[in-house]
Amino acid sequence: MKKLLLLCTLFSFVFFAKADIGAGYAIPTEGFGVKPGVTFVVEPHYYVSPNFAVGIRFEGALLGYQAQYDNELFSFFGSSCITGDYYLAKGKFRPFLGIGGGLFTRHYIFEDDNYDDDQLYSSGYGTIKLGFFGRAGFEIGHIRFTGTYNTIGANFSYAAFTVGYVIGQ
Repeated sequence: MKKLLLLCTLFSFVFFAKADIGAGYAIPTEGFGVKPGVTFVVEPHYYVSPNFAVGIRFEGALLGYQAQYDNELFSFFGSSCITGDYYLAKGKFRPFLGIGGGLFTRHYIFEDDNYDDDQLYSSGYGTIKLGFFGRAGFEIGHIRFTGTYNTIGANFSYAAFTVGYVIGQ
């Protein structure tokens, strides 16, 4: 029954919500050995009022990683967060401020030195941590520019700057 309710909720988001799809640049601000990388975002949301939207953000950030072992290449962060955005103006140019929180996972992608095939492997485990973010940005028509600061647990955070497209507006 829970799966059916979740499936109906997801389908209602697809048919009735607006969605933001974006990509950008991620810069770690904390964390040993982590280098800048890319981020991808999908965020369906509902406008509760003309100035306030709630939604669910799905984000993936692929950051470079160099630690004590040479074979560790990337660190992948995935997140599923509840969001809230407050729009400061109406019209074609809409600046906004937002917050959100949810679950973040982290995986390491590495090259296994034990084999000659030079293939990449995932760590197979992901630490799940509670995190939150604050963001600011603006929309011009269907184009969305966002700056986000993600804080994950007590030992890692990163900033992400994305450009996206708003579907259904």
